[in-house]
Amino acid sequence: MSSRSSGSSKNLFNATRSALIRNARELNLFSNNPFWSSTLNSSEQILSTRLFLLFLFISLSTIIIYASLIVQIHSETLEQFTLSDFESLQSRYPTTINVPCTQVSNPYHKFIKLTPIFHKVCSSPFIESQWISSLFLSNATSHHILDFRTFTFAQFQALALLCHTANQSIFDAYRAFNSTNLVTNYLFSRAEFTEITSVLIDNLQNNILANENRTARIVLMSLAQNRLISALRTNVYLRSVYGSKLFIANPRLYLEKNGTSWSKCMCPLTGDQCVHPVGAFYSWSAPEFGEPPKPDPPPRFQIPGLMTGCLPLESIRQSTLECLYQQSCINILSSQSNISP
Repeated sequence: MSSRSSGSSKNLFNATRSALIRNARELNLFSNNPFWSSTLNSSEQILSTRLFLLFLFISLSTIIIYASLIVQIHSETLEQFTLSDFESLQSRYPTTINVPCTQVSNPYHKFIKLTPIFHKVCSSPFIESQWISSLFLSNATSHHILDFRTFTFAQFQALALLCHTANQSIFDAYRAFNSTNLVTNYLFSRAEFTEITSVLIDNLQNNILANENRTARIVLMSLAQNRLISALRTNVYLRSVYGSKLFIANPRLYLEKNGTSWSKCMCPLTGDQCVHPVGAFYSWSAPEFGEPPKPDPPPRFQIPGLMTGCLPLESIRQSTLECLYQQSCINILSSQSNISP
């Protein structure tokens, strides 16, 4: 009995499968359409049906795949949130999150606090009047032009002026910086904010430095173009004409080192930028007319890092301040009026 039932089920399954295959092969969607039945025979209608179903399947598959790949945009509005909430959402939706600012303009000083650090010399006794006055010598021009006693008084005056100018320039730049606003409609991410503040600070520093250099160049250019003569005779020296009351102004020359060789540097031709290392000279004689002064005989004391030149302002700008970090060098500067050969 069971084997007979099993055989009947198998026959029913086979019959059903055969019917489905036959119906699929003979499927014709155009048989009852008078437009197609008059132009196509039965086999052509079946073939057209198969092509239609194939293209329909391809079209539906394309639409389904395209729809599955489209990014679904979900808008959500939060009235209140913390910074950690924003950063969490920013990490999840870096390109779509928008947080409008309630205040679109904010002054820089609200989120950037800067504290300038000046060179130590600008807060040292070396720019105070007591130290500068102690360097004054009434007979300064009687020394060798390369002798530090000729111009240290004027150089430290120039150094004090540079410190004061730098302080004032930075104060003015900070005041302008703090009165400038950052304008944005949307909240920045932490990385964007860090990058923006870094650029602002770099621009401020570069502008301050550029303004300082520009001011120094304008001052030196003005001195050079107006042919101002230093009272220390470092850029021009006067020679009297024998038998008359006339004087001839002669430009000062210096020896300037270029690599391993020395060349002549004339102050008016270089914008008063000639410089030469200094020392303490004794038993010296004036250089020949039209010749630069030479360190011959060698100086008794060498002042490390200190330069002389056409003008005290330019020579101190081209000097290092290493002497001020050596007590022995400071002792030489402070006792210059008592130095004897």
